[in-house]
Amino acid sequence: MEWWETFFDENFTRLGLEPIEPARTSKETDFIIDALQIDAGSSVLDLGCGVGRHSLELARRGFGNVTGLDFSKPTLERAIGQAEHEGLSVRFIEGDMRRIPFKGELDAVFSFFTSFGFFDDPKEDERTIAAVARSLRKGGRFLLEVANRDYIVRHFQPRGWTEHEGEFVLEDRTLDLSTSINHGEWVFVTKQGPVKREVRVRLYSLHELIALLGRNGLRFQVAWGTLDKQPLTFDHSRQKVLAVKA
Repeated sequence: MEWWETFFDENFTRLGLEPIEPARTSKETDFIIDALQIDAGSSVLDLGCGVGRHSLELARRGFGNVTGLDFSKPTLERAIGQAEHEGLSVRFIEGDMRRIPFKGELDAVFSFFTSFGFFDDPKEDERTIAAVARSLRKGGRFLLEVANRDYIVRHFQPRGWTEHEGEFVLEDRTLDLSTSINHGEWVFVTKQGPVKREVRVRLYSLHELIALLGRNGLRFQVAWGTLDKQPLTFDHSRQKVLAVKA
């Protein structure tokens, strides 16, 4: 079983996603709309949508053709439940990002909050990008938001922790420079006791992403380091990369 098949459970949802403030989600959604140049009639895919933070926010703003795709049933159940609670129209699909069920239909695809680089074999990341390209119409836009490898290498922290309402997440990390895979052991210190989970995420530098996108018919446009569109530098921990289907 792959690590990502068990990692995104109730503990991650509660301690990794619930602490995110609505104001942050709103600001990120502003950025997504602006970068992708979408409007209420656009067909949009939230790839690796998790609990649907951004796809639900798009629906709140009147976007009526939004789909969220994720492999994690627990997070999707939360997303569906929230959509029903608010009366929002979002289509949520349980599926694999390497097999996106659209072909030349979408105006835009976005993947936010490190939902990319989960596979040990980089060829599987390539399959994901190829699937994105197939799903987009000509001129469609793809926005990818992930960690900036160059920043991580320069500022690597082998340990870290966060706290939320008396529960904790403890992280031990090791970066394999030969593969650019960030290996992590996360311990969720919950009220019911500790739960250990393994994480393995491949990190990419911007030039690697540009090449990966280009090999699959997606032409690089621009990379930002912040939500206010500062050009990406070594000092930005996150990178937001925009490409267009040629």
